[in-house]
Amino acid sequence: MPKPSLKTLIQKTNALRQSWSVLGSVNVDPSQIFERSAVFEREMMDKGRRLPVYVKVYTYKKSTLQRLWRRGRSQNEARNLVFFNEIGIPAARVIAWAERRNKIGRIVEEYIITEAIADAVPLEAFMHEHCPNRETPLFRERRDWILRELGKSTRSIHDHGFLHRDLKWRNILGRIHNGQVELFWIDCPIGDFSKLPKQLERGRLKDCATLDKLARKLCSTEERKHFVAHYLSAAIDSPAVEDLSNEINAFRRMRFDAKDRQQALEKERRRAEQN
Repeated sequence: MPKPSLKTLIQKTNALRQSWSVLGSVNVDPSQIFERSAVFEREMMDKGRRLPVYVKVYTYKKSTLQRLWRRGRSQNEARNLVFFNEIGIPAARVIAWAERRNKIGRIVEEYIITEAIADAVPLEAFMHEHCPNRETPLFRERRDWILRELGKSTRSIHDHGFLHRDLKWRNILGRIHNGQVELFWIDCPIGDFSKLPKQLERGRLKDCATLDKLARKLCSTEERKHFVAHYLSAAIDSPAVEDLSNEINAFRRMRFDAKDRQQALEKERRRAEQN
């Protein structure tokens, strides 16, 4: 699919910008938010119908320099979700976004509102419920379809020079609609485009390894190779699939597994100190 120009993405994103007063219409008061971010389930009128939505609000009260003269997370996420839909990856539809800056240009508050996707749940929960293993033909069909779509979609964003940077299973929703599996991408506030070869190479590997972090617990080695095969559009027994699978495993072990072990040890240490 042709890459949408950055100018087109910016125009479509800017068209979704709304006034700050929209938050009041969905009964959200940012002055009562004391965490860095908060998410609310609400309903709002859109094109004459009542629509279930998610309202995500960011506040930057602690750091005086955070988000200074930079594109906001809400604007960035709105653009990224528009981009996914433009290249054929189903994603949450953006209803509105806005930001408030102080006199020196620092963002102090921002929000993004997206349409709730009916009956969709995080991918891990979806697989546990609808295809927990390969024991039936239906389960096998669903798991194979999911791996194929994940591989093709991940390759698609990378072919467009885009790095997700947080491609976790919780940021992908699944549902059964009219008897078919559907996936939707959500939550991508830090993804961005790059033209730097080294950054793209490492970023692509990180995206794949981020998916593999949970896939290694829920999918077989053969299934994970199927993901790589679809990502590369190559035969599963090809040397390229074997090589990339090894690279993903090595990156995951070095970057994620080691961190998980360290966090587990730290948790055990704190528990021992409390006892």
